Amino acid sequence: MQQPTAGAIGIANWTKVDVLTPYQRLTGETLKDQESLFHMRNVSAEPLLPGAVQLNGVPEGLFNKALIGGIRTIDPEPPPVDPQMETIRRYAMYQAAEFMVSGFAEFAKAASPEMHTELLLKGRFFQMFDVTVTVIGVAGKSWAQPNIWANRDHMLALFLG
Repeated sequence: MQQPTAGAIGIANWTKVDVLTPYQRLTGETLKDQESLFHMRNVSAEPLLPGAVQLNGVPEGLFNKALIGGIRTIDPEPPPVDPQMETIRRYAMYQAAEFMVSGFAEFAKAASPEMHTELLLKGRFFQMFDVTVTVIGVAGKSWAQPNIWANRDHMLALFLG
């Protein structure tokens, strides 16, 4: 018998996240859901461009997933469902209009390299590992992260090495 998930029985599991928008890097807590809008609480924002607003501890916010460039969970996520599946990593460089992410994409070892791009882009967000995020046009605005979920809809280019 399948166990109900926390969301199915009304228990809210808030997850601490970093969110990248075209002009701010946000930190806060959010619920994982399938809605096009998502809620955040305890929101702080680091401006990435001149004129962007700095926020500290704002109780709540509502964000449109279509306009989010990237998101990552700060706390470790549970391991994949099939830990027996062997994976390989390929260098990947993702470019959007406002930022660039360089790091690695992970694929099932059995997947054909010709299918890697299609596998990455099948969902709106795809995961990259051991990344450097660089804000384009702003000197000194880059940082390393263990992973990020990049928004395919913001993509100008994706290069796989």
